[in-house]
Amino acid sequence: MIRPFRTLALGALIGALLISCTPRGVVSVVQETATQGYVAPIFVATTRARSETSFDFTRQRSATISMAQYDISVPPVHKAGEIEWPKGAPDIDEDMVTLNVRDIKTRSDFIKRANKFKKHGEEAVVFIHGYNNTFAEGLYRFAQVAKDVDVKGPKYHYSWPSAGDARGYIYDRDSVLFARDGLEQMLDDVANTNTDGIFIVAHSIGSALVVETLRQMSIAGKGDLNGKLRGIIMISPDIDVNVFAQSLKRIQPRPDPLLVFISKNDLALKFSSFLTGKENRLGLVENLDALKGTNVEIIDVSAFGDGAGFLNHSVAITSPTVLNLLKNRKVMETILDPKTAANKGTNIISRVVQTVNDVTQIILNPKVIQ
Repeated sequence: MIRPFRTLALGALIGALLISCTPRGVVSVVQETATQGYVAPIFVATTRARSETSFDFTRQRSATISMAQYDISVPPVHKAGEIEWPKGAPDIDEDMVTLNVRDIKTRSDFIKRANKFKKHGEEAVVFIHGYNNTFAEGLYRFAQVAKDVDVKGPKYHYSWPSAGDARGYIYDRDSVLFARDGLEQMLDDVANTNTDGIFIVAHSIGSALVVETLRQMSIAGKGDLNGKLRGIIMISPDIDVNVFAQSLKRIQPRPDPLLVFISKNDLALKFSSFLTGKENRLGLVENLDALKGTNVEIIDVSAFGDGAGFLNHSVAITSPTVLNLLKNRKVMETILDPKTAANKGTNIISRVVQTVNDVTQIILNPKVIQ
């Protein structure tokens, strides 16, 4: 039985989620040939239905997978962790906007176009957005992250049909299951490009989509993405800990590294725990014994308070401090191999806690900015 105080607290949180809705992000296309900002060419695959415009998509599900290339301009005035949404008429010098949209009709053309963006030694990044995202919000968030952590390799975004509504959590959970085959197709296509390797980055419930998809691909003998899967990064993953650990047993070969960014202050995941009746969401994990044998690395960013919004659900991709740390080569060395980095004297974490069950926990130190 849920205690009255907890019920009131969660009720207040739900109310805050619902009344905090502001006008949602949409794709703004500006026909400009010159810009002083950063331009991110992003290849998109989506199982959303098209909107009335030719370049945007809705919350509705589509059995047809649409593909396109979006060139996203990040303005010169960009601040780390932020999306500069237009407040009026889009201004390329002030706002994040879309410069060009090129529809792609076939999978072979998708691969052919993507091959033009690969440079020697650069690995591809596939980004999967989370709960309560419009098409534009997921796409522009990836452009922001790519700019802030200096992603140099080819960029891919899979947009699954989220309701884009705080009240649409159950719809989003069902959409994750609907979207598995579409993500599998995209990962197959990226694996067939000329990229040297693939990193998958997923946020929130998008992490559940990645686990589901890689599980079904592994069962079909395609889990290694043509030997190109280099690692997975999950940001505030909204997936049951037991489901995650059990599913990982079927994913072969096991992704390495498998990084999980958590925050104990994540109110969105606490809301998810309330809705599902279970408190063990992966993004809130405290009992590392539940992850025995998974070989995951837990990156705790609970100490950082400068992420976007009050929910603390996207700290790792919106906190300027965290983004600055992740952009630092020494920091990434520590995260990817904490034992080796510790031996080198790299001082970017407050402490490393290792368990006997092959689970490593790294607690990032917000006071160390290099």
